Amino acid sequence: MLSGSSYDVLIVGAGVAGPALAHALATKTCNKRDAPLRIALLERSLSKPDRIVAELLQPGGVTALKKLGLESCLGELGSVPLLGYHVLRGEQGICASFPEGHVARAFDHGAFIMALRDYARRAPNVDVIETTVTSLIEDEVTHRVIGVLASKAGGQPESYFADLVVLADGSLSKFRTAVLGNMPYEPSKKGYLAGLIVKDLKLPVPKYATMAVLKGAGPVILFELPNNEYRMLVELKQQPPPDLKEHIMHDIVPQLPSSVRGPILNALETSRVRRVPHCYLPPIKQGGSSKAGAFLLGDSLNMRHPLTAGGMTVALNDVVILSDLLAQIENFGNWDEISAVLRKWHHLRKPLASTINTMSMSWAGIFAAEGEAFDIMQEGAFKFFGQGAKYSDEPMSLAAGITHSPSLLARNSLAIAIYSIWVLFTHPKPGNKSAPQFYEYPLLFVKALNVIWTIGMVMGPVMWAEM
Repeated sequence: MLSGSSYDVLIVGAGVAGPALAHALATKTCNKRDAPLRIALLERSLSKPDRIVAELLQPGGVTALKKLGLESCLGELGSVPLLGYHVLRGEQGICASFPEGHVARAFDHGAFIMALRDYARRAPNVDVIETTVTSLIEDEVTHRVIGVLASKAGGQPESYFADLVVLADGSLSKFRTAVLGNMPYEPSKKGYLAGLIVKDLKLPVPKYATMAVLKGAGPVILFELPNNEYRMLVELKQQPPPDLKEHIMHDIVPQLPSSVRGPILNALETSRVRRVPHCYLPPIKQGGSSKAGAFLLGDSLNMRHPLTAGGMTVALNDVVILSDLLAQIENFGNWDEISAVLRKWHHLRKPLASTINTMSMSWAGIFAAEGEAFDIMQEGAFKFFGQGAKYSDEPMSLAAGITHSPSLLARNSLAIAIYSIWVLFTHPKPGNKSAPQFYEYPLLFVKALNVIWTIGMVMGPVMWAEM
């Protein structure tokens, strides 16, 4: 007889997805089963996390929270409603609003995680345990995962057993290879984000996140947080500058609106600039050749560029779908049934996850990259969105996680590329007063082909990986 604590479900990791799944499984099954599920949520540290990302929840994520019965935690946090994005490029500025009736929410990341953990703790038959999971326990004969080995601070290793183990232990997951085996993809580092808290800032358009597309530097995002604080995020290249403060002060601040420069300079003098890497990891189907008894959830399974703030929306939507499917399972020890659920979940999550993943990787790449083709697409995108809500509603609905359609994203991206080419042929170049002449068309045609090629090279690999 194996000794240790026994549960129906073990969830490793209490970030966004872990507590949300614990709460959802407990509440959705409590009236459906003869015996309520026993769930353990294991987390290395239950102290308040301190991160510079995952502080903006897109409207689609807000909707997912409501479906999970967790929307009241946003009010408890004093979260700030955001109506859309105000995008700046040089002297140009456009407002792109979320569809009517939808808002994003911005909040302190640590406070949000603590609220989710509290909801999980209050759910029926959920134990929230502070312990570090060190390894998976497998059945000696079948090699199915039957639990985990974990150690509390200063304590001896303890065994926790369950019919099902969910690994939501984040981007640096120790168990990814153990569960998935030979992975077709590995996490690919794409760059870094630098983060800074700014106080007493006045954004150009209140209640809109400001995104500035800069020359010689990555995009910058500014948005309001509770308590008169504002988050500044700066995209950095693969090799970040040795002195981040110097880079922000001399290469970035002069390109930002004058109204925000003073508070940012003050923050650079008094606050620490923090840096985190970001990676891309396409999702991999589980339930077939993956290890029986366990599966991955959240960033351990799937990552994307954080600049479009879609990660929490994907994670919460995954929990909505997965908890609905798992709530129909009577015996969590039946791996055939669980495998069928995981395969179905993989396909049901694709419309939203693939849309947000592709948009984050490709659009962030277009606005962060330099080169003539990217300049042409950026100029065309600004003029495209600047025509009004008729032209920005669909892309904003996709970015917000409201519309779930990779094909619609592809059509919109192609439409913007074609419009960019039309602008190239019909609008004056910077510094010119007249549109290009006919004798310039052969060279412009070559540039147009380069635009089509470039958008294909940016979006194609991501769309293929997401299929």
